[in-house]
Amino acid sequence: MIRTIVAVAMSCAVFGAHATACGQHTLSGSRQMSKEYIRDNHFNVIGSIDTSPDGKQRAYDRHFNIVGTYDCRADRTYDKHLNTVGSGNQLVGLIWQAAGK
Repeated sequence: MIRTIVAVAMSCAVFGAHATACGQHTLSGSRQMSKEYIRDNHFNVIGSIDTSPDGKQRAYDRHFNIVGTYDCRADRTYDKHLNTVGSGNQLVGLIWQAAGK
């Protein structure tokens, strides 16, 4: 029984960020939004990605303009006009494209 509890606690610690990104609750039962900054080779911020509690992500350029969204349930990336860019998460590519790199 103790091994099971320890294994569950370890898997939650290791996969907690992924579980939250997929819209699942954390150990405390809360849901939170996260932000990730994307930087170029000179460590300048060229954009950011916000992840909502339901797993959807929104990408912004360095001026906080929306460049695209990713829906993890549909596994599709959309540009700022909601046109399909492709399958899978391609938000970082949209940020780099918006930065002209």
